[in-house]
Amino acid sequence: MSKKVALALASGGPRGFAYIGAIEELEARGYQITSIAGCSAGALVGGIYAAGGLSAFKEWLYNLDPMQVVTLMDFSISKNYLVKGEKVMKAIKERVPEVNIEDMAIPFTAVATDLFTGEEVLFREGPLFEAIRASISIPSMFKPATSKGRTLIDGGIVNTFPLNRVSRTPGDILVGFNVNQIDAGVIQGFLDSRAELVKSKEDQSLLQRIQTSIQEFRLVADGKEEHLPVSAGDNYFKILQRSFGIMNCTIARMGIALNPPDILVDLPFDTYHGVYGYSHAQEIAQVGRQLMADALDRYEEEHA
Repeated sequence: MSKKVALALASGGPRGFAYIGAIEELEARGYQITSIAGCSAGALVGGIYAAGGLSAFKEWLYNLDPMQVVTLMDFSISKNYLVKGEKVMKAIKERVPEVNIEDMAIPFTAVATDLFTGEEVLFREGPLFEAIRASISIPSMFKPATSKGRTLIDGGIVNTFPLNRVSRTPGDILVGFNVNQIDAGVIQGFLDSRAELVKSKEDQSLLQRIQTSIQEFRLVADGKEEHLPVSAGDNYFKILQRSFGIMNCTIARMGIALNPPDILVDLPFDTYHGVYGYSHAQEIAQVGRQLMADALDRYEEEHA
């Protein structure tokens, strides 16, 4: 059974911190990551790992509280984007030194999108953080990046899950971690449970109603903050976030169909959004580690 891994990491906002735990689990089990391709959050975590900076990055990240996360957002008055993105990149660079991609020990590819031509743009050389900054540039959220005359946005627009962009070596196995899976069955179960709770309030005492409200809130926010459903009354950010989620899920599914990985790990899209996710990185990483452990158990059992 091969222990060499070509690792593909999808886009996914704070859910991408699951990749930290997944990488740690691969290493703990004796797997050697021989190449990485990442998009957005996957480019951030994958690139920092390939540069040898994951420990320093993790130590800083795990200690962020919600207020510190907010202070890292350099809000802009621009009509085109909400956050400049300079403060968070500066904070990361203070802990992980800049390096050229071609000088890193592990071959790495970051995916971005040309805003005007719609082309997929691959970074396989040049400054690492220039590549990461381009790949994480969520449209309308972050200021678009510029590189070699191009205006670049998040790579998830064209290739959410770059299974086809990771460099392969003889005898390796393709491992992909996707955090954009939308499961309609799970969502319907959640909605049904919530509906039953709301209905049950009608014949309850005040104390029981309060207790039921707390239980209902936990369905919505138990470790995951803003959950479904998105309604017509929600703000534009939640609608936009959900729309990108559907797009990413669809693109990821097509990528999996065209380039089936030997090991596929999924984390549902409907987990860990907003400030909650960014300030609970350690928790998310632990979830990622467990999901990778489960996937490796299945793979090793099949190939024993």
